[in-house]
Amino acid sequence: MLPISQHILYGLMAKVGSCNPELLALVQELAPSATIDFVVPRYHLYNIYETRLGLTQYVTGEFYEGLKEAVEAMAASSLANIRFLEVECLEGDCSLFVEENLKEVLGIIYFPHESGAE
Repeated sequence: MLPISQHILYGLMAKVGSCNPELLALVQELAPSATIDFVVPRYHLYNIYETRLGLTQYVTGEFYEGLKEAVEAMAASSLANIRFLEVECLEGDCSLFVEENLKEVLGIIYFPHESGAE
C-alpha cells in the first residue's frame, strides 16, 4: 500500500475512537506494509512509552502528537498483549498500538520526518 497522510489516521481516530470500523479497515490494510510489526505484553510497551512520555515532558522537550493519549489508553486497557506497528506516512512515521488481531486501536503516535538539514 502506498503511504497515506497522517491526517487520515488522525481524523479517523478522533472521529469515533478506537473501534471505528473505517479506522480498523485502514489499519488492516496498512498492517502488511508495516516496517515494524510485533506483539509484546501490554505492560512492557506501557513501561517503555510511559518513560518516553516523561522524558519528552521533562528532559528533551520533544513532543509527539498522540503519545500521551497512547500511554493513557495502554494504562486503562485490559489487553494482555499489544501489537505494535510502525507505518510510513507522507508526513513521517506513525506508531500504532493495536489489539493483536487488529480489532481495536489503543493509540497512534505521529512522528514528523526528521530534517537532516540544519
